[in-house]
Amino acid sequence: MLDREEFIVVGSKDNSINIVKLECNDDNFMIENLYNKVYNNKIMLHSCLLQKNNIYILDSFNNLLIKCNINNNVYLECYTGKDPRHICKCRDNIYVTNFESDSIAIIDDKSCTLTGLVAVSSKPHDIIAHQEDNKLYIACYEENKILEYDIESSEKKHLEIAGKPMHLILFDNYLFTMAYQVNENISSEIYIINLNNYKIEKKYLIDEITNNFAYDADTNMLYVLAIESGTVYSINLSNEQIKKQIHLNGYLENIFISKKHLHIVNSSRNNITIIDKSDYQQIKNIYLKFSPIYVNKLF
Repeated sequence: MLDREEFIVVGSKDNSINIVKLECNDDNFMIENLYNKVYNNKIMLHSCLLQKNNIYILDSFNNLLIKCNINNNVYLECYTGKDPRHICKCRDNIYVTNFESDSIAIIDDKSCTLTGLVAVSSKPHDIIAHQEDNKLYIACYEENKILEYDIESSEKKHLEIAGKPMHLILFDNYLFTMAYQVNENISSEIYIINLNNYKIEKKYLIDEITNNFAYDADTNMLYVLAIESGTVYSINLSNEQIKKQIHLNGYLENIFISKKHLHIVNSSRNNITIIDKSDYQQIKNIYLKFSPIYVNKLF
């Protein structure tokens, strides 16, 4: 059963950025076009962030942050640095990882202007903010490190791990890190790091390449998206069981978890699959006229 829910979906088609509002309920769904901008040259959307009425989109090909107000379609653009990958917000600033510049861009949120750059370790990919402590955590892919950066003091601390970190989740002073083990074959490991003592408390192996993950605090479950098989893995952190729960095929790009459902973005199949968390049955496939990369609930 689907309760009435509203979501923002971002994607691209033919060098255009598409933002739609998706309204779902038990009987049907409705798609409302909120924003469409066509560019004269190639674009490559990498990640997004939804904050109240603003959606922030990173175009890795043109090295741009695009900020769009979904209520009035007013948008601003800002150069970030080479190959921007991920984004977070802390207080009045937006922070963006520049994968090819080995830096973090500091962007004033209100004016959407670049105000500074912070040099970091090689190939920063994901970034997340600890709002209470005013610290940033950056996954530095090439050097097998997580960088902790204090926004107020500019102090840096490196946390070394065995793999190449890609994605981060911060919950209750624990840092979940998805990393690649690059040997003859590439596998993935999930590390759970206690930020009180900077020690790795748990480690989970998935024997294939993964792309993204999300944590469900209500059930203490991690959901991990695998690239090659198009599979959603579940990791029960209470009993430490890892299972292949859902096989969808395609390129699983992003996942959002609501109270009752998993919402999985499949960019190669131009759809979002809604799955019941209680029994992992597919409820609905919502097909779009563009390739989606991001979904989040509209609060």
